[in-house]
Amino acid sequence: MTRTSVPWKFLCAVGLALFIEGVASQSNPCPQECVSLQDCPELAKLLRDPTLASIKRLQEATCFISGTVPKVCCPQPKASKVSLLPRNCGQGPSIRRIVGGESTSPGDFPWMAVFGYKEIGFDGIKYLCGGSVINERYVLTAAHCVTPELLSVQPLEVIQLGDWDLKQFGRDCQGSFSGEICADPSVNVTYEKIIIHPNYSKRGYQSDDIALVRLSKKIDISGVYIHPVCLPPQGLSARSAMARPDLLRPEAVVTGWGITEKGVGSDRLLRVTVPYVEKSDCNSTYRGNIVEEQICMGGEIGKDSCSGDSGGPLVLGGPRGPPYLQIGVVSYGPTDCGQNGIPGIYTDVTFYRNWIEETLQP
Repeated sequence: MTRTSVPWKFLCAVGLALFIEGVASQSNPCPQECVSLQDCPELAKLLRDPTLASIKRLQEATCFISGTVPKVCCPQPKASKVSLLPRNCGQGPSIRRIVGGESTSPGDFPWMAVFGYKEIGFDGIKYLCGGSVINERYVLTAAHCVTPELLSVQPLEVIQLGDWDLKQFGRDCQGSFSGEICADPSVNVTYEKIIIHPNYSKRGYQSDDIALVRLSKKIDISGVYIHPVCLPPQGLSARSAMARPDLLRPEAVVTGWGITEKGVGSDRLLRVTVPYVEKSDCNSTYRGNIVEEQICMGGEIGKDSCSGDSGGPLVLGGPRGPPYLQIGVVSYGPTDCGQNGIPGIYTDVTFYRNWIEETLQP
């Protein structure tokens, strides 16, 4: 056991007498080994800046004391939680498939999820948000897509996975030079639980705009058409993730079925590459309301995410494409999408890796 140095002379001056006074005759059972206070770093550190509360905690943890030598029931370190994020992830199109056009093909972005809502009093399903598959039980999305206020008037009726063309039912098919190519049937699921980040919108407009949706059943993520996206490691900033020598300028890909330049939602999944915008420039546009955990992307005419894309992923591939990392979640932007000099705002996933892993359940 590693020994932590404790300033025992200082300890005596500030509270050892009081500490001993409260436990002089104490002998409490301990499920762990009863060890010297000096051998328990977690409790010993309480004496670096002793308060009545810290002394009380030490008194409660004391399992034996003889003279002036306290022994404590030292808390056991928590075992590291096994990650529930899959190692096989982010397998999408090669780089040639996502440069120079807006269209996609079935299976290009197999982590895509689309949320279908039922508007009370009206027939049919409205597709208002997107998300990304991150493991066999969870979809990552924006918090504003699943708030109780929204779901009270527009209940989340279905989450569709492995979809490409929302007008085709069952299997998506696309013509090619070699004939028609059809994907596996899409999967429709409902949700079991929604977990919105506890700080959502508390620090600024749509700050911490991120949520996890636990599906009602496990899904098969081993196929070509439903496959999880990779999440970036904790602390890797979006800017540094995109600062690669193979890129002339940092940009990433956003996908969704949202509003197009024609003013209506797209039946087929579309994608667009958007450039990174420095936060200082972005804050000038948004009057200083951008927090550290948000990314600014876009600001080019006709190239933007838009209404209906909310919750969808912003992904970054390698020089040749996969594996893809999801670095952002579509959050908000100008009402008139695709304006020059006005970027869209994305939740920076790199800041939430720990929260996601701690929240996931088997």
